[in-house]
Amino acid sequence: MRIGITGASGFIGSAIIGRANADGHIAIGFSRSAGKIIPGCEEVRDFSDPENADYKGLDAIIHLAGESILGVWTSGKKKRIYDSRIDGTAALVRGIGKIEQAKRPNALVCASGIGYYGDRGDDVLDEEEDRGFGFLAKVVEDWEEAAQVAAEKHDVRVVTPRIGFVLGKSGGALKVLKLIFKCCLGGRLGSGKQWMPWVHIDDIAGIFLKSATSDSMSGPVNAAVPNPVNNREFTKALAGAVGRPAFIPTPAFALKMLPGGMSEMFLNSQRANPAALKLAEYKWEFTDVDVALADLIES
Repeated sequence: MRIGITGASGFIGSAIIGRANADGHIAIGFSRSAGKIIPGCEEVRDFSDPENADYKGLDAIIHLAGESILGVWTSGKKKRIYDSRIDGTAALVRGIGKIEQAKRPNALVCASGIGYYGDRGDDVLDEEEDRGFGFLAKVVEDWEEAAQVAAEKHDVRVVTPRIGFVLGKSGGALKVLKLIFKCCLGGRLGSGKQWMPWVHIDDIAGIFLKSATSDSMSGPVNAAVPNPVNNREFTKALAGAVGRPAFIPTPAFALKMLPGGMSEMFLNSQRANPAALKLAEYKWEFTDVDVALADLIES
């Protein structure tokens, strides 16, 4: 397949390109930087104007572009998080609609977030659950609605993987956490009882490609392992992986003092069940958090 990838040079995009190449697919990158070379991409197309970008000749589009949720949640940061996802996705969908139907991509796989569920304690959450409360929950709801227009108006199959806490060497939160724990400054967050729907970077790449290539998949997909751990368990596993103690907890009240309500990234509990992936018979490469962290830290 010829697969277009926005956000192709990012942490997740790079992993998807590597997996796509290994599986015999052709990756077409999209970038806002003119003339950018993205390793593993047969070509790189302009994405400075998503509505008028060239989406012809693609079997599927994987849409990852958007402002990172990492960083201080000022009002400006939150606006960029929201606008880059909703407005950017809406523009891409309008661009797809401009192509005559016979030449449109068959599938749009638009990144989404596990933050859709808000803070749900010990509830087991499959894709049929209602959205929760909070900034990220609202962002995800509107983001997925913007993507679904491609299915409703343009007859394009749409899949929205709700990405969990991605563990990888080259990016994401683990890169920073590893350094903190190696300096013996790590510890649980709040009570440590909140569930963390984690996933290895190799599986995120596999999930996106499964979504792009499997005609039976559509709608939201919990992109996480079948057996999440809570924050206390994850803390213990990460401390073991780096060979350091983790005895400096961060109290919930301190996290709640962070600006813009960003404590929800650290304290919300989401016991996600990847029911759609199980139904699609996706085979995870990593389901044990100790094995996953050993692969990423010791190798």
